[in-house]
Amino acid sequence: MTRPDVGAPPFDPTRVLVVDGGPHLPVMPSMPTPTLVIAADKGFEHAQALGLKVDVVVGDFDSVAPEHVENVDPGVTLERHDVDKDDSDLALALRFAYRVGAEHVDIITGGNGRLDHLLVGSLLLANSENLGRSIVTHCGSSRLVALGPGQSLALENIVGCLISLISLEDDTRVSTQGLKWNLALTDSFPPFSSLGLSNQILDVPTLEISQGSLLAIISSPDE
Repeated sequence: MTRPDVGAPPFDPTRVLVVDGGPHLPVMPSMPTPTLVIAADKGFEHAQALGLKVDVVVGDFDSVAPEHVENVDPGVTLERHDVDKDDSDLALALRFAYRVGAEHVDIITGGNGRLDHLLVGSLLLANSENLGRSIVTHCGSSRLVALGPGQSLALENIVGCLISLISLEDDTRVSTQGLKWNLALTDSFPPFSSLGLSNQILDVPTLEISQGSLLAIISSPDE
């Protein structure tokens, strides 16, 4: 059950930033100042540590310190959910962003922490609710996107980086250009295989997905 503790003011969804929870402080990427900052539970503490002005806190508030919630600024909207819920705090934060009209969402996360949260938070981008939307997860200097048919790898400044492609479905078909080892639509790309691990981006890349879905992870070559 969702229970807003504070009335919701109008929000500007032009540039939405979701700050994920977890035990480690995220790194703030170089990006324009967000117009709407949504914190997922303990992400509220992380956002404050990063000097971000938080507009909304979403979650069951089981990991954020109580004093942070008790002393919240009156202008911050709290969307409190039951602890016995079906969705993660990050999933609920994304859903809030869509409700207020977000067309693109950046997520920052510190990674590490519990392996189950890390995996689910990554795969979340490729579920039926999120695949097809414009979402980029930033973890350190790495970026993660989920792509399906008709979607392109719309990321800047990635030439010279490493790219890992992880197929998520049987008979995923993808062709690439601009990589050291390119894939063709006729190539078999088994799901959850290591086939697409640690490729190199030599030129502005193109990915054409005719069917299926995949995760694309862009990392600095120094990592």
